[in-house]
Amino acid sequence: MEDDTTRKSRMHAQTLSELNHCVGTARSDAAYLCLREIAERNTWPPERTQRAAIYQKCLTLVKEAIDTTVRYSLMHCNPKQALWDKPVIHFLHLIQQLLQTLNSLAEHVNNVQSEAELLSEHLGCEVYNVLESTCKDFETHERMGQYALRKTLAVGQILVERNSTKRRETFTPDDIRRYDKSLQENLEHFRAQNQC
Repeated sequence: MEDDTTRKSRMHAQTLSELNHCVGTARSDAAYLCLREIAERNTWPPERTQRAAIYQKCLTLVKEAIDTTVRYSLMHCNPKQALWDKPVIHFLHLIQQLLQTLNSLAEHVNNVQSEAELLSEHLGCEVYNVLESTCKDFETHERMGQYALRKTLAVGQILVERNSTKRRETFTPDDIRRYDKSLQENLEHFRAQNQC
């Protein structure tokens, strides 16, 4: 059984979260917008290590969007919000998994090529040649994954935008002001951090 102090503390924390759901929505929206800006550039750098760094930036942004959406979804004053956010959260997890795959493909090629001498010495030339022959396939799969990422982001954009719009419809005028201010501040922060 919960004592009165614990109950008041829990209610206070929930009230603070409800008051800040507009800020959380803005942070999630900003992370997603910056992710799209990075991922939808016309060209990916030819250098694998540069691409891997971009994948890491995108992974950080999508994780921020997921974490913030989940946190404020569960603390929203409308208990149905968590259900309404599920498709967006599933979509963001799909993006996260695509980015993890792209990063793994780039890392495989980089590891095989940077450790060529060691692998050849330890495993023999024949085994190394088999590993090395996979690099072109993995690079092709990575390019296909980049295309899939862009297409998936384009398809999911309406889902993310519609969910954000629905959330904003519940905002008070002060919530809207705070959302707009937080969105701009978070966009500036993420862009500066990730050179969007």
